[in-house]
Amino acid sequence: MPSTDKILEYLGGLERHGIRPGLERIKRLLSALGDPQEAYPCVHIAGTNGKGSTSAFISSVLIEAGFRTGVYTSPHLIKFNERIRVGSRMISDADIGRLAASVKKAASIPDADGDEPTFFEFTTAMAFEYFREKKIDIAVIETGLGGRLDATNVITPVAGVITNIGIDHEEFLGSDIRSIAAEKAGIMKKGVAFFTAEDKTVPLSIMKAHAGKTKARLCVMGADFSASPLCGPKGRRATFDYTGTTLELKGCSLGLAGAHQIKNAACAIAAIEGLVAKGLRIPRSAIRAGLKKAVWPGRMETVSKNPLVVFDCAHNPDGAATLERALKDMRYKRLILVIGVMQDKDINRILERLVPLASTVIVTEPKTTRAEPAPALAVRIAPYKKEVVIKTDVRGALKEAVARAAKSDMVLVTGSIFTVGEAKRAIKGVLKRAGGL
Repeated sequence: MPSTDKILEYLGGLERHGIRPGLERIKRLLSALGDPQEAYPCVHIAGTNGKGSTSAFISSVLIEAGFRTGVYTSPHLIKFNERIRVGSRMISDADIGRLAASVKKAASIPDADGDEPTFFEFTTAMAFEYFREKKIDIAVIETGLGGRLDATNVITPVAGVITNIGIDHEEFLGSDIRSIAAEKAGIMKKGVAFFTAEDKTVPLSIMKAHAGKTKARLCVMGADFSASPLCGPKGRRATFDYTGTTLELKGCSLGLAGAHQIKNAACAIAAIEGLVAKGLRIPRSAIRAGLKKAVWPGRMETVSKNPLVVFDCAHNPDGAATLERALKDMRYKRLILVIGVMQDKDINRILERLVPLASTVIVTEPKTTRAEPAPALAVRIAPYKKEVVIKTDVRGALKEAVARAAKSDMVLVTGSIFTVGEAKRAIKGVLKRAGGL
């Protein structure tokens, strides 16, 4: 069997096909595998931001309730294995190799167009087949991009969530909020309940129209279920009350920090309530424990308290706006911002949310050809009249930030999933050298 590095190199090579929305290739591939996605029920999650957190809440509750739970998310922070999990355990290198060989064989079956699967289609097939092999009870499946033409949209879920909708991936989903909302709403299926906390008029109206067209059931926070904070996060984990159609929970604690997680948790509980209505036995104790134990790395994640170092993957304007609100609830004297972003993002709108809050901005660039060069990022920040330091490698930027931070300061690493991923690889070594471990 080829080494894991060789397998990942092969998978990475599939990215040459780029992103090609459509369902025909994935349907053919899954058919060649015997349609593994039909072997278990699924919860489907789409949206611009908050998909990962919502998946974390739902899967954590299901695990606490005793279900053998498959989880498929993307992208990964540090290693590919993070994308495919059963329970809290990531897929092993050996299973990646075995499944890649199996899917590659299925993909080699010629079709009329001779069209190869994309990277995401290939890995989606791997995940679906792995879950069938592991005889899971239920899967939590996150879309990769959009919804309507996303490779995961071959499933008919038992429940679904559409998180907030914002402008991102315009080259694939459309340049306006109506087009993007229509793509996200495309995961709705006849007779299936979908839950959302979206409150913006245009995307919500698009979702409602699509629900009517497909005869799906759309449940909206504020009308069909609600949640209210009991105390502001102030850097701590949120505590809140939830009220749904048949379920009420008082004083729940969340394992994920930030006031924005209340909406994600509310949608997660509403989806759980929908699963209970389908006959799944999920006690309230499991819901409480699952919410409290939920983990989603790189999202308002405190990786050090001395000095205070926080990682957050705010990779688009909506994510940056959410992070801005969260920062205003936290206590620190100076904010030292480490930021590296992708060229294909709305960089100026990301910067306008975060740079004004910082005392010092350390610009960097992760190791990907998509990254905005650090010197170019520094030029964009110059009008803000902030101290700007250029460090072209993420480890060097993190080291510089930690060295500058006093006990009362915060180091925030953000701007891209790639940036946060490289920072997570480097943080232990950086803190050890700085005497923080």
